[in-house]
Amino acid sequence: MDLLITTFLAVLLAGAGLLWARPKQASAGAGPARLRWVGGLGGMGLALLGAVLLVQDGGELLGAALAVWGCILAALAVWGGDLLWAARRSLLGVAFLGGGLGWLVGREAALGVWAALAASAMVQAIWLLRQPEALARLAWLRLHIKAWMVLLALAVLVRIPVPLWPEGFPLISLVQMLLISLAALLWGWAQVGVRMVWLAGLAFALGLGVELLGSKTGIPFGLYTYQGAPPPTVGGVPLIVPLGWFALVLSAHVLAGGRPWRAGLLVVAWDLGLEALMTAQGYWTWQDPNPLWYGAPIQNYLAWFAVGFVISWMYGRLGPALHQNRAFAWTYRLEAMFLPLGQALLGLWPAAVVCGLAMNLLAWSWGGTHHEGR
Repeated sequence: MDLLITTFLAVLLAGAGLLWARPKQASAGAGPARLRWVGGLGGMGLALLGAVLLVQDGGELLGAALAVWGCILAALAVWGGDLLWAARRSLLGVAFLGGGLGWLVGREAALGVWAALAASAMVQAIWLLRQPEALARLAWLRLHIKAWMVLLALAVLVRIPVPLWPEGFPLISLVQMLLISLAALLWGWAQVGVRMVWLAGLAFALGLGVELLGSKTGIPFGLYTYQGAPPPTVGGVPLIVPLGWFALVLSAHVLAGGRPWRAGLLVVAWDLGLEALMTAQGYWTWQDPNPLWYGAPIQNYLAWFAVGFVISWMYGRLGPALHQNRAFAWTYRLEAMFLPLGQALLGLWPAAVVCGLAMNLLAWSWGGTHHEGR
């Protein structure tokens, strides 16, 4: 009840403060455009920190505040961070009023943080809705938003309950991968038409086939099994595995600009995190006598490079238009943000650091920004 009362009062006070402060209007050039993306990344950083705190004893309220409002503040920053820069002093003062009220009501620092963030988000949203440039951006978004973008956003949102419901990881992972795969199909359809269905089927079949071969013979990945893997499975292989070979390799292919060797390296960087996280969750178990990284031998990573290379080459040969549009590269970039976080939440810090660095260095070094709107 304290949380609801504090939020209501903080937002009410912030609204009154906004009317009193009357922050100045913003022009289209109120701040550098990069402030939108810097603010967005900062908000997501708060959200990720909140997710970590959620699983710590005594950090639930502060973690929830950062996780919830960090996502909202990130969205507001991407929408109009450059415009908000013009009124930063007035808006910051209003946010402090809300936070101070939260502390007075609850006598708790975490409650004050919640109130300050809620007040800040509210005043930013109201102020942006009064800016012609911000409204023009909303109109542009309504015209250009695509169904695959909505599915990809949902794939991000379904990850949020993981810290609060760790036993639901298999279900959440399945839903997330299904959403990403549907997004991949819709995006690919816009690039190459019905051919995308055949490409998806080929990639799925190749991924499934190599996993069936590998789990039964040890070739090409090394000795491992899927015994005890969470359902649903196809021939004993968890469904999310061949779906991942289709959708995530497609994203790597796009990010790599159609170069199979780059896509192969991106896939290997991804697997550096998967081997730690998925073995910890019981999706597969290694028995290889020559482990290199979380039970997996070096031949596993050579095989991941080879399979990623082949699937990327197939995409390039049969769907050459796919890598001419870089929009779907964001799927890999989002994975580069959230996969290391999942490892950190499970205490898999070596994997979180190595995978996070590898995926993000490659994703942002090779990720061109042209033709990303379609």
